[in-house]
Amino acid sequence: PGAPPVAMSFPRMDNRPPPPQGPPAVEAAAAGAEEDPFGLPDSVFALLGAPGGGSSEVLLQVSQRRARGASGVEVRRGADGEEEIPLSVCATTVSTRIPREVLMRSPWLSRCMTAPDGVVQWRSLGGEENEEAPAEEDVEEAFGGSSPSRAGRKVFGGGTGVTCRRSSNPEALELGLPLRGAGRFLAPSGALQCLEIAAPQAVMPFNPASLPSSMLLSHFLWAAVLELTALAAACRQALVATVDAATVAFALAAGHATEDEDLLRRCYWCLRETMCGATGVPSMWLDCRGPVKLAHGLLSHSDGCGTPLRVLSGVLEQDLEAKKQQWHTPFDGYTLCQVHRFRGQDGAYPHTYEMRLDHSDEVVMKAIREDEQSLCRIFAKSADPVSASEHCEEYLGSVVPNFWGTVFTLRDSGTDVDALARRAKDAMLLPLRPQSSLCTIGYETNLLGDCPRKISVDFQRGGTKYHMENMQPRWDKKLNSYALPFFGRVKKASAKNFQLVINNDQNTIFLMFGKISKDVFCLDYRGPISHLDAMAIALAALAKKRAVAEARCLGQETRGELMRAAGRASRENALAHARAPAQGAVRGRTDRGQPVRHEGAR
Repeated sequence: PGAPPVAMSFPRMDNRPPPPQGPPAVEAAAAGAEEDPFGLPDSVFALLGAPGGGSSEVLLQVSQRRARGASGVEVRRGADGEEEIPLSVCATTVSTRIPREVLMRSPWLSRCMTAPDGVVQWRSLGGEENEEAPAEEDVEEAFGGSSPSRAGRKVFGGGTGVTCRRSSNPEALELGLPLRGAGRFLAPSGALQCLEIAAPQAVMPFNPASLPSSMLLSHFLWAAVLELTALAAACRQALVATVDAATVAFALAAGHATEDEDLLRRCYWCLRETMCGATGVPSMWLDCRGPVKLAHGLLSHSDGCGTPLRVLSGVLEQDLEAKKQQWHTPFDGYTLCQVHRFRGQDGAYPHTYEMRLDHSDEVVMKAIREDEQSLCRIFAKSADPVSASEHCEEYLGSVVPNFWGTVFTLRDSGTDVDALARRAKDAMLLPLRPQSSLCTIGYETNLLGDCPRKISVDFQRGGTKYHMENMQPRWDKKLNSYALPFFGRVKKASAKNFQLVINNDQNTIFLMFGKISKDVFCLDYRGPISHLDAMAIALAALAKKRAVAEARCLGQETRGELMRAAGRASRENALAHARAPAQGAVRGRTDRGQPVRHEGAR
């Protein structure tokens, strides 16, 4: 769903003569027949016509060789539950005549039509081209043996790429399909189907998402070979959306063969969530009871395509660089944000958080805390923090507290490899990056709450170490409380209101956090603090702290509101009105003697 429709038309169905009666132009170079694993109908060749057309037509032959099986027979269980011995097909050739203009829809086939007679054009699924066919010993190796008399000869077909040979009398193109790798999923009928889909005039809409995954894979590979860019993009979008534990082996082989970064990235994160999740590597992958097999770092399918997991190392490096550029890079100017907290009924956990831009209310990051002592995981805005895990692509890092709530460590999106090795050893076959620490937030122990909180933040950026501390608030004698200027950004009094500076330089505030309402907090910051650092500092301020008591700090705006509310009373009554909640906060009690509710601050 959501894939753009691609035009499909059959403009020659009405003006072509009916095909002659007789056997179809299909030659099987083996005894018996094998069921087409893709379910692709060979009748598409009959739609385009049969041999014997006019001079504007080109004879197209598509040959597919298969590896010879080992000596003996293979016994497998059929769909009806009965044991069966399938027949093996060594080669299949499909021939048909098609109009030249249909053939010219493919840029690669257009170039092949201009090549000299007998010259073999070779093209890999990744786009590499040359005019030499692979050596036959490569094909013999795939067949399981070699012949000294034939070693070193150039052959047609086989290998890992598609070959094309042109002849002029009669004018024909012969395509040889790959023998190994993902090219084995190139069905002969898929070439003509893709050429028909690429018709310039739209007659029938074509939605790749409606195709079975195997047929979609064949169409994607053919579109890459034929250089049908629009069709390849549509099939890629649908294929990426369908990658799961059952189809990831197919998709990984196709992504590696075509060097498609989007498909490889989706395969990596699918494997990451499947292999590193709570259940570990599926047991059916290890004991070979299912179609997908994982052994010796090779992910393979029962149909024979196998891909080493190390090819996904590039995806990990690209992900690290992209997240570093987007989330770990600071900006010189101030970023004005708000942190919204969402709690369960009666304040129950889990608590979820959203960091939003102040001017547009756009969500930048999300986070979730399962309970008051658990770590807090941070995700990009596109993730659902309730269902997402730390092994998904949107995971950015976590804020890990110690037992007393005095030290909070921001860790990046890497993997805890030691814990994973103890829990799921086979998952270590996947390329992983060890987890590292980015920032440390410390709170000074304060059991009595008789003084404001002391906060320190330490991190390293661009080879420079930074140490920040919160600006110490001033004691307001009139209100008998601590106060700080928040420049209209903070509306409520809270023990968690603070500002970060370097060397107590009050002229440059690097981060300001304060309370706006019960579950909305202000978060303003600038470089060298990055987006992820700021979110971690805010989440640490909102966390439960066993060894840090409350000592409320009033903003100047809050003090003014309190003074105006008591404007009609005497000065003594106004001071008593402001002193009562402040003393209650220091004691950790309200005026009714109940514990103060744990409030976050921005």
